[in-house]
Amino acid sequence: MKKAILFCVALFFSTLHSGWSQTKVQIIRSDTTDFIKGNDGGQTYYLKGNVTLQQDVALMYCDSAVLYRPQNTFEAYGNIRVRQADTVLITGERLTYLGDQRTFTISEQVVLKTPSSRLATSVLKYDRNTSTAYYLTRSTLERKDLRITSDLGQYNTEYELVRLRGNVVAIDSAFEMTTDTLLYYPNKNKYTFAGPTQFIKDSTLLFCSKGTYSADVNLLELFGGAQMLAPKRYIAADSLYYSLNSEDGTLHGNATVADSSEGFVLRSDFIDYKKSPVFVDAFSPVFYEQSMEEDTIYAKGDTLVIRSSLDTSKTVHLFGQTSFFSEDFQGISPHFLFGEAEEELVLYPSPTLWSGNSEFGADSTVLKLVNNELDSLYMLANVTIATKTKDSLYFDQTTGNILKGNFDENSMKSVRIDGNAQALLHNVSDDGAMEGSNKSSCSWMKITFHEDAVEKIKMARDVEANYIPNKSSSPEWLPGCQTIFDQRPHKTSLLAPIVSDPE
Repeated sequence: MKKAILFCVALFFSTLHSGWSQTKVQIIRSDTTDFIKGNDGGQTYYLKGNVTLQQDVALMYCDSAVLYRPQNTFEAYGNIRVRQADTVLITGERLTYLGDQRTFTISEQVVLKTPSSRLATSVLKYDRNTSTAYYLTRSTLERKDLRITSDLGQYNTEYELVRLRGNVVAIDSAFEMTTDTLLYYPNKNKYTFAGPTQFIKDSTLLFCSKGTYSADVNLLELFGGAQMLAPKRYIAADSLYYSLNSEDGTLHGNATVADSSEGFVLRSDFIDYKKSPVFVDAFSPVFYEQSMEEDTIYAKGDTLVIRSSLDTSKTVHLFGQTSFFSEDFQGISPHFLFGEAEEELVLYPSPTLWSGNSEFGADSTVLKLVNNELDSLYMLANVTIATKTKDSLYFDQTTGNILKGNFDENSMKSVRIDGNAQALLHNVSDDGAMEGSNKSSCSWMKITFHEDAVEKIKMARDVEANYIPNKSSSPEWLPGCQTIFDQRPHKTSLLAPIVSDPE
């Protein structure tokens, strides 16, 4: 019994819905009406002057109309207005209405109005079953300061969703957009583009394959390869989430940030970036370039953190097996910390550095710059220096506890080593043959370089020195001085792989 009742209820609502979709068009008023009955029983009504017709909740007004029964269709002419449930008003000059299908086609100076927008076109088909308007000619949709033109489109007036295709151009007082496929939500003032898109706002230019723009909050979500060009900035990634209000966002996949005002270029698979004050987090692996006065530092690491202080100076912290390169200095270190205000590069723990023909090691190192040029070098604990001689098998070596060095025109000029300083210097003949070595120790020593080679050494306090004739073809090493020149970074190894533009 219960199943029978449920079946009857379902049948009732099915019949009710079917009856709703088949509602007859009713004549509400007309100044004059002519009626003709055909031989086949058909009826034709000729309506003139202030005509009003109705089907369920839709009211239709016009100057004149011809209504056909039982076909339940009519044609309307002049000053046509179709009002759908008090939320949609469509106007035009000619209309063909199919009552059983609840669809109509309206043409000539067609305008569709909703509480949020206005659509102007030459021909429009409207399906009342789905509350969707279809237009196949170049049309214009307006909302407040927004104006969108397209070759064809659909407008669902119930859910406030507009689908546009073919040379879509959206112009607003705040931005301009061109694409070939666009979904627009008038109530939300939100845009979703599913084709090659160019977006211009103020002095910012964007390109992407697909994405979303929420205009009220100025939020961009771009996919399929996105690029953003702004004054002194370039941003690109496979996908980009970016706020134009706060000028910050996250970049995912093949990400690049080039900020010429801050003097850096950054590439990574993930970047969290804010323009001002500068805030950057990047991960795995990270390629970083920092412009100097007449040089550029290229660096690579697992993680990068950039923070800007209140006086706009920033700190750059790159860590996780970091390597870096400049024309005059190269190095590897677990941590690379550069303070812009102090112009200091701090490397720790146990970094290795190279300058010219020399390799430097210590527990920690500080490189001091002045006006973006190398000025001085400080190394603390387990200091080692190894410098190539004319015989490439042998290295002049120095060890100690504390080192202070000075640069001249970005080249090492001199170093002073304090604390149990030791030196192993080789005598090489003019023809490159190894003749012997001088081994010495003292409290401190000063080494002067010329053209990347040791020129002079001065020793002081508790000096001990021995000369050892060369008797072996194997080089001797002071503790910790064995070199790793094969790990010296090169510029090419610190450049991010080139990624081709997405198709």
